[in-house]
Amino acid sequence: MFELSVASKYLIPRKRQLSVSIISLISVLVIALVVWLIVVFFSVTNGLEKNWISKLITLTAPVRVTPTDAYYNSYYYLIDTISDDSNYSSKTIGEKLEAASTDPYNPDVDEEIPAFWPEPDQHSDGSVKDLVKILYQSIDQVGGASQLRAKEFQMTGTHISLQLHRYAAKIQGHNIFGSTAHSELSYPAYLGNFESDNTPLKNTLLPVTEADLTNFLTQMHDLNQNFPDEIGRHDQAMTPEQINGQINNFMDLIDIRRLKTRLPHWTIPRTLLPLNCRWDACAVVNQDKILRIVIPQQANENEAVHKYMEEQGLKSLIGQLIIEEGEPHFTSNHGVTQALSQRVPISLAGGSVLSAELDKESLKTAHRPENVQFNVSAAIQGTMMKGEIPYRNLEIDLATVTDRSSPPWVHQVQSDKGMGELVLPRNELGGEGVILPKNFKDAGVLLGDRGTLSYFAPTTSVLQEQLIPIYVAGFYDPGLIPIGGKFILANPETTALIRGSHQQDNKLDITNGVNIRLSSLDQAVSIKEKLQEALKNRGIARYWTVESYKDYEFTKEIMQELQSQKHLFMLIAIVIILVACSNIISMLIILVNDKKIEIGILRSMGATSASIALIFGSAGAIIGILGSAIGITAAIITLNNLDILIGWLSQMQGHEMFSSSLYGQFLPSELSFEALAFVLGATVAISLLAGIVPAVKACMLKPSQILRSAGG
Repeated sequence: MFELSVASKYLIPRKRQLSVSIISLISVLVIALVVWLIVVFFSVTNGLEKNWISKLITLTAPVRVTPTDAYYNSYYYLIDTISDDSNYSSKTIGEKLEAASTDPYNPDVDEEIPAFWPEPDQHSDGSVKDLVKILYQSIDQVGGASQLRAKEFQMTGTHISLQLHRYAAKIQGHNIFGSTAHSELSYPAYLGNFESDNTPLKNTLLPVTEADLTNFLTQMHDLNQNFPDEIGRHDQAMTPEQINGQINNFMDLIDIRRLKTRLPHWTIPRTLLPLNCRWDACAVVNQDKILRIVIPQQANENEAVHKYMEEQGLKSLIGQLIIEEGEPHFTSNHGVTQALSQRVPISLAGGSVLSAELDKESLKTAHRPENVQFNVSAAIQGTMMKGEIPYRNLEIDLATVTDRSSPPWVHQVQSDKGMGELVLPRNELGGEGVILPKNFKDAGVLLGDRGTLSYFAPTTSVLQEQLIPIYVAGFYDPGLIPIGGKFILANPETTALIRGSHQQDNKLDITNGVNIRLSSLDQAVSIKEKLQEALKNRGIARYWTVESYKDYEFTKEIMQELQSQKHLFMLIAIVIILVACSNIISMLIILVNDKKIEIGILRSMGATSASIALIFGSAGAIIGILGSAIGITAAIITLNNLDILIGWLSQMQGHEMFSSSLYGQFLPSELSFEALAFVLGATVAISLLAGIVPAVKACMLKPSQILRSAGG
């Protein structure tokens, strides 16, 4: 304790030891800067690694079991193709698991087994080994208390077509109106089965936006009208009562707080206009005849509205709309005033926001979304405008999703076991719900968009294209997985239907297997090794390939690269800390030279060499700890404000600093305790080591020589 107090005293800045104080301060600041950089970098990279791994196992699993060539060439798999009980077709792993009989072959009915087929694997009693059921038994055996969740996965190829119906501006004559634009997105894709207990998927699902809610509501009245004719759904047109039910169910899901006018403008009902007001506005004209008045919500936006009209090829005048006792007239900036007839529409510019409250009484008779009424209020250039309006040429600007019903998008429910499970809904008229990767959303797709999945099924003479109606029920972020951008998730029944329609080349593509989900990723490698050993002991190891998420062919290089970069930067970090702590050596050597007389006095009073060495070693450790504390505090502040910092840096360089396709919408900002432990241990240890040389020099000084030289 004495040594620590002396070391602390030596480090307090004094005029007489200015050089020591300056070097000490520089050492603390350099160490703080290095610690700040390391903690921030490792916290972000560790968070990114966790996010990437989570997205990786969204489409796969922590541990995956796939059949080998030996499985597909085995008697167990091939026998279904010549068995009447198996409908003369091969079975998936799930069908094998549910099959009542391991060996469906009946010599009295089925054709003779080809001579070149391999002999079946048999138990000691002569019965055929059930390779799938033994696999599942082995999984249960190695799981123990971990409660592994094993579920079959299937993957196949398909072609998705989506009909996109969007509201867009349209020029007609000398005016501009909103209209619906139609386009189609068509894309070849992989199709995989959706798993309700896929926890990583919950973390990668993109939130439902107001644009998605608007799209659902806008298309509510024609759920069956946007499919191609060949699907044959036009005979299922919804009745007004069905449409009303759909609207009521949807409105029960959300609580709308604000509405927004669509581009280019929204015609204000005359009942909403105040009796007296003065608004900056633009007049769309043709040969000095006013066709429409467009009012911005804020007066300073009037020039932008005028510019937008001019860009659309329309002539417009800037001026003011003046209403006196309900009589409107427009005065241009040139001083020309024109009275406006009732036929001249007065519009609010697109993007204007209205506070809204649903009129629930209107839901009783609403047979189209446009019939739904809202009580709205808005401040237009400081003047309040209130009244009841229909939902026409408007979109949702702010809404919250309630828990009162089951939404038409992918959502979570509580299972009987108290666990959260995902539900991928379907709609009798809209079709099967599917979950798309986020690059579809980036391409303009919204929740509620409808289309088809197509595949070819053999008939007696030709292959015939089949179409399955679908709608978009969710988006997920696939991360860095190469096939993630074209991997669609659908209910298992849909995947199985398409996969079973054509012969799969199982030897080239992994189209069937078993996903094993764990409670902790740390168990993945040990579970893999235990399962391999269990399969070996049961004599069926050659039929199955067991991999952990670190072994997958399409992500192995990414995982190795992440680890390599992490280790490289850790090495660089240690080198930087060594350089930063080298200042401590210089400072302590100077301090030893300055304190020679005090060292001599302490030694003459009985202080041991170890005590002297500990004083200067402690001084180095104090600098290291102080610098680490400052650096860690700065790192915590930085991580808590990381989004602001990244936004500022992106604005400075003029483009996005970190691509959202690689790093996600937000960088991870959680403090890494692994990085914290590393930097604290390394800094304190190196600081102590830095104090060894000066400490050894100090303890080698002889008191008699020191005092003699001082006296002389």
